[in-house]
Amino acid sequence: MNIRITFLGTGQAVPTAKRNHTAVLMQYKNENILIDCGEGTQRQFRKAKISPNKIDTILITHWHGDHILGLPGLFQTLHMNDYKKTLNIYGPKGTKKYINSLKQLVSIKLNLKIHEISSQVFLETPEFYLSSEPMSHNTPTLAYSFTIKDKL
Repeated sequence: MNIRITFLGTGQAVPTAKRNHTAVLMQYKNENILIDCGEGTQRQFRKAKISPNKIDTILITHWHGDHILGLPGLFQTLHMNDYKKTLNIYGPKGTKKYINSLKQLVSIKLNLKIHEISSQVFLETPEFYLSSEPMSHNTPTLAYSFTIKDKL
């Protein structure tokens, strides 16, 4: 099975006419992992003809606006589209506080499971695992690694 990567946004702090804020969807078998969620990400899902209801996991690299300001809109889109799954959100120190603030801001009812992580393997299945490493930035920042396990 192949890994499918959809670049929903590759811009920087200021979007351009052709590049949205940072957001990348990684799909492997039944797993759909969103890495960062810049402003307008829910619109980018529509342009890519992908349902945001497929998302299982969100990975936040850091809490700068160009990486997270799409979360309130995405949460509202999921809520309005009757999202039924538990959405796992992983991020650096501060993630629980920030996600809980966003939930209050947009008054949504989603089942969220929020995880603050550091340098570790934080999600493991029989076929793959996700790990994180701290990066040097002016705020707590993580890089993520997706590894498919060896098979016979």
